[in-house]
Formats: sequence, structure tokens, C-alpha cells
Amino acid sequence: MNPFNFPKVVTTLVSVIPWQLVKGGYENKKEKDMNVITNPLNQNIELGKVTWLRDYDEALAESKTTNKPVLLFFQEIPGCSTCVNYGRDVLSHPLMVELIENEFIPLAIYNNKSGKDAEILKRYYEMSWNDPVTRFVDSNGIDIIGKLANNYHPLGLYNKIIDVLTRLGKDIPEYAKLLGGDLKIKYGIASTTIFETPCFWSGETSFAQFPAVFSTEAGWIGHKEVVKIYYDKELASVYDLNAFAAMQGFYTTDKHETYRIDEDPQFYLKKTDYRHLPLSPSQRTKINYAIPYKANPELLLSPKQLNLLNKMDDDKNRNIIYHLDIAESWTL
Repeated sequence: MNPFNFPKVVTTLVSVIPWQLVKGGYENKKEKDMNVITNPLNQNIELGKVTWLRDYDEALAESKTTNKPVLLFFQEIPGCSTCVNYGRDVLSHPLMVELIENEFIPLAIYNNKSGKDAEILKRYYEMSWNDPVTRFVDSNGIDIIGKLANNYHPLGLYNKIIDVLTRLGKDIPEYAKLLGGDLKIKYGIASTTIFETPCFWSGETSFAQFPAVFSTEAGWIGHKEVVKIYYDKELASVYDLNAFAAMQGFYTTDKHETYRIDEDPQFYLKKTDYRHLPLSPSQRTKINYAIPYKANPELLLSPKQLNLLNKMDDDKNRNIIYHLDIAESWTL
């Protein structure tokens, strides 16, 4: 029996312009005016690593063709430190970038430029030379939900994106669901605790089944095998976790400050080709659980990650990169 109840993931493979579809989209980037499309390899840091359309009418036309909402991003280019930080911290996480490009038509409007940019700024009553503002509009340019302003945390944009997709009745890919937990881990919002286990490899898969747990690590405190967990305190208290651990035959432990990670975290994952993929902490944990329980780990991957997996060969010298930070390993 498959222990997961994941939504169906559309595994459309992306190419140069990640958000495009073969049908209804641009067949070839070179066929379009390059002034209407940004290049993540050569664009201002304020835009992050997202590929943006720069023409409002083109974006609405794409929205109508693909039935995707437009993520309308007003940004100062070049901008202040807030704008720079937003591009670097919010718009550069690989899975955030892919989520935006897969589920939306990304459109960037420069709030300090004349011409068409200024026209769109005026149409939406947005201020010039302002901090980042994001609106989510339909193919007619009408707001789907309230805009995102004065909130420059990655979770601010993430929560808005999930809200939009939910309101439109669209399936949220599993990798996108996991991204919320990963952002909470990265920015210190997730709570942590550690339990002693008879075997930390089985401990990881056990805790991965607890709904409030984002991620697990196998490690040591002295000579004790332990599992460190990252969890959502809004969904479960430490007392809930203690009760679950006791049912599994695990124990609370102290001296957390001496914890050290094992050289083989995510034991089951490391025995498969998934070890060669750039993965987030939550993905590592869920894939490590899926493998011994005969669930399909591919449902946890983004389209780009799935594409990488399908292109792998039998090269024994391929780097093991799953344990690296996903932003670091994404380009390896």
C-alpha cells in the first residue's frame, strides 16, 4: 500500500524559458524580441534568478493561453539594499524560482523607468522608486488576491503563492508544499529537538511519518545514536513528539549542544541515484522515507529535478551532492 497521498505532479520538462509550454508558449526563445525577456545569467540581482517577461501585454496573452496567473512584480532596477536583498534572498532559491516559473507567468515592471513600465505603474497606482511589490493578476490584469507589500521575507511571497493557487483550485505540487517547511528551517522558524534511538536510520523514517516534522538528521551525542528533527510547533508541541517517540521506543536526551551529524544521514536515499540530485532538507527526509516504504520518490521532485534524474547515467564518479545546500548544489 502506498503510504503517501500525493497529488499528481505534471512533469513537463522545462528548457531555456522554464515557465513556457510547448503548446501555446514560445517555441524558441530566439524567435522573440530579447528585450521582453530577462536572462537569469545576466540580469540585475534585484530580479533574483527568475526568468521574467518585460511586456505587460505579452504576459496577459501568455496567461490566457496557458491558464496561468501572472505574477506581476514591481521592482526598482537598480535598487536599494531592500531591493537587492529581495532578489538575493526571496527570488533565488531554486525551488522558489521553479515554483514561480512553473505555476505563473512572471512579469517584471521596473518602477523607476519611463515608457511602458511607467504606464503599468500608473495603471495599478503603484509608487515609483519604491520597495518590491508583488501582485497576482488574471489574464485580464485583475487582482486575484491582495498585493504583497511591506513584507520582504521569503515566506511572505511563498504564502501568497500558495494562497493564489488554492483560490484558483489548482493542485499544489508536492515539492512546493515541502518548500514552506524548508524556508522555515532555513530562517530559524522551525523548532528542533533530538531523540535517542536504538538505530538512527530507522529513527529517521519513523519521525518522517509524523505530520509536523519537516526534516530529520541521523547523528550522535557521545556514543548514542540520535535523530535531530525540525518540526512545526504550530502543528505539534514537544510533548506530542515525546509521546510519539515513546510509542516508537525512542527516548528524550540531553546535551544537545554536543550533537554531531552522522556521515551517512538519510541512509536509504544515499543508496540510490537520488544522492546525486540537489535536494532540500524536507525532500531528503521524505525521499529517504519513501524508498523503504515502496512509495514513489519522483512525486517529491520538481520538474527540473526529475529531468536531472532521468538524464543520469551509470557514472560511478558522479558527485554525491544531496546533503549540500540546495542553492550550492543546484549548479553542480
